[in-house]
Amino acid sequence: MKLKKIGTIAIAIILVLGSGVANTAYAIEPQEQTLTSVSSRVITPLWANISDISPYISVDGTTLYPEVYIEAKSSSGSIRGTMYLEKYSSGSWTSVTSWSFSGTGNVFLSKSYTGSSGVRYRTKVVVTVDGERAVATSESCRV
Repeated sequence: MKLKKIGTIAIAIILVLGSGVANTAYAIEPQEQTLTSVSSRVITPLWANISDISPYISVDGTTLYPEVYIEAKSSSGSIRGTMYLEKYSSGSWTSVTSWSFSGTGNVFLSKSYTGSSGVRYRTKVVVTVDGERAVATSESCRV
């Protein structure tokens, strides 16, 4: 009887000490396994009808190349939207020009535009895929 009581106490002590060890091990997780910055990563929301929205912009001299790729989750998904070229001025983004697009399954749109030196630009897309609306913007670039 006494041996059974000592065994129960020993198991309880091991469980208490063991739970502290697991927490300590978690607290000292190596830094290379921990995500510390998301500045270069794209966080994609979970859409019901949209598989991918990828706005992009590049520049060569004063020529800007805004583009966007949209993919529906269904190959028969109806895609309609507008791609905007925006410039940064006086603390806010304003539309410079825009292009409409539509298609089924996936759409790729690429345009060119002559920008002004010293001005920052980005691509913005507003799209509807099978009734689901989404807005996305690219990183910016300076002419």
